[in-house]
Amino acid sequence: MPSKVDSRTLDRVVIRDARDALVLFYGDWCSDCSAFRPMWDRWTKGRKGDFYELEVGKGSPEWHEWDLREIPTVALFLDGAEENRAEGDITVGQLDDLWKLLLEQR
Repeated sequence: MPSKVDSRTLDRVVIRDARDALVLFYGDWCSDCSAFRPMWDRWTKGRKGDFYELEVGKGSPEWHEWDLREIPTVALFLDGAEENRAEGDITVGQLDDLWKLLLEQR
């Protein structure tokens, strides 16, 4: 099950501690995020790995801090750096591709 984190915690765990992870950037106010949520929940269920969720407010500093162009965004972090991402109308296939990249690092 994904862990909800704030930006500071995400930076510490994923960047400074160099943890391999998939991170969902979303907003409760975002209709596309609400539509994506059930797919994300089903997809992460039963998978073992580090999954995090960071809620992004309208116009919040997280947009620039995490270089977001749109939400939802699922970003893959490997060894403390972002390696790839899927944005907007994210498909199960895109999530699977990110997952494969993550598993290749193990």
